[in-house]
Amino acid sequence: MIYKMLFLTIIHLWSIPSAEIKHKKDNSLMVLVPKGEFMMGSTKNTAEPDETPAHITKLDAFYLDKFEVTNAQYDLFLSETGHSRPRFWNDPHLNQPNHPVVGVSFEDASRYANWAGKRLPTEAEWEFSARGTNENEYPWGDEFEAKISGEINHANVAGNTDGFDKTAPVGSFPTGISQFGIHDLAGNALEWVSDWYDENYYANSPIKNPENKNPSNFLGRVLRGGSWKKPPLKVRNTMRYTLLPSLSDNTIGFRCAMTVGQKMSHNNLPWDLNKDGVVDILDLVIVSKHFEMINAPNGDVNKDGIVDILDLVDVANHFGDQIN
Repeated sequence: MIYKMLFLTIIHLWSIPSAEIKHKKDNSLMVLVPKGEFMMGSTKNTAEPDETPAHITKLDAFYLDKFEVTNAQYDLFLSETGHSRPRFWNDPHLNQPNHPVVGVSFEDASRYANWAGKRLPTEAEWEFSARGTNENEYPWGDEFEAKISGEINHANVAGNTDGFDKTAPVGSFPTGISQFGIHDLAGNALEWVSDWYDENYYANSPIKNPENKNPSNFLGRVLRGGSWKKPPLKVRNTMRYTLLPSLSDNTIGFRCAMTVGQKMSHNNLPWDLNKDGVVDILDLVIVSKHFEMINAPNGDVNKDGIVDILDLVDVANHFGDQIN
């Protein structure tokens, strides 16, 4: 019976393009980006010198915020920590609750990530999340104004033809999502990543899980994704920016990542059914034992009144998560 349920779970998971989790600390949705290999950098004539040479990069699986960190989420962080407000916090064009927080330095973004029990993504993780296994210029394809579902505006960039003069509510461009279902990786807000900037890093970067931890002479950190001030050519998947980590701007925000299996910063997660501190095969066994039971005291992970395949999928999606 257990093996049958596990088989059904695997078949069901195979049909799901990307798993999502709800991170309770900052109320964010996070998308599972699977382990993979891709061509990092660009071979196209649009490439800047620091986007070359293109090179094979291999990454372990990780979670990435589905949306940029919003003002509402950042306000939770401010309330709990007393951290200083970012620049432009009182600008009505930039401070709406569902808009990305901007005016944050690398140091601000790092402190938020630590508070949330997450981290900033590496530059390689960010680029893989944007382009996936293809070599497209943008998360949705090679053409900026490609017609998708009758729509040609896929990102918030310079000008107001997309409907926004400055930042837009996160998730405003559903046709601009990446292969993994992640929003706003082009435009809206530039995003800090964890790497130090080196214009020549690609010539010698490691193949597996690269992250430049050595500051160059410039001492800048990397930013990705372009912003609402940048033209289409400057929000390409491979475009790299840099700035001193102590500086900020009204175009700069961030999103967070989390290593698969990384300890979460909140308690009482429903997937750890036997409360042993890790989501594993033993939790799947508990669900299987109560399969098809109504109002079971254990196993109904999603609380819909019956223990079924959806509960198995929910537990399987969190395999390896360690609970504080």
